[in-house]
Amino acid sequence: MRYENGELQDLLAAEYVLGNLRGAARRRFVNLMHRHPGLRRSVAHWEEDLFPLMASAPTVQPPARVWRAISARIAGARSAAGTRLVWWTRIALAGSALALAALLYVGLAPPREPPVTTIAVLNDARAEPSILISWTAAQAAKRQVSVRILTHPEMAPSTSWEAWLLPADAAPPISLGLITNEIHQTLQVSAASARALDRAIAIGVSVEGKAGSATGRPTEPFLLKGPTLRL
Repeated sequence: MRYENGELQDLLAAEYVLGNLRGAARRRFVNLMHRHPGLRRSVAHWEEDLFPLMASAPTVQPPARVWRAISARIAGARSAAGTRLVWWTRIALAGSALALAALLYVGLAPPREPPVTTIAVLNDARAEPSILISWTAAQAAKRQVSVRILTHPEMAPSTSWEAWLLPADAAPPISLGLITNEIHQTLQVSAASARALDRAIAIGVSVEGKAGSATGRPTEPFLLKGPTLRL
């Protein structure tokens, strides 16, 4: 895996900071950061961009019942020897309430601007990134999708790789087109595919015949798959 690739580092760092890397993938990324300074720099960059947004969130006044519950817990824990501990507990609880309010604001407040880019990092069976598919609002208007090959085995003769968009409403997969071996590609998608881009929750790639699926649906299980992420 070419983890020195700057674009790949930036995309993986974004998923890590946003919390989209889970389980083994997240642990592997943490280990990779120890060996790749570029990954650490990318993570720091994303943290610098996102954390100020939390700090700029307006103060939210918790309901009175929250303060009553906090006061009751503090009163129950107060003792002559623990006065200082109670004081710090009060500060910690207040800080936690403010942090929670900031997180809720960031997570629930509507975005000020439309999403700039939608990306999907397609992983193989070993959870290794293989293909990056992305598009901007301007590209979607032109019915175009960008493809970058990160790493994948050679295609078998008389076969092709077909990308499929998976809509959020559990509708059948929609073909985005055939993918070649070229590192940088631009797919010209159909009008129906372009209209469905905003509903995509994931993208998969299946192995099909040379001309693609003859049925309009994947004929094999997805070889690669990944969720979409809007940045």
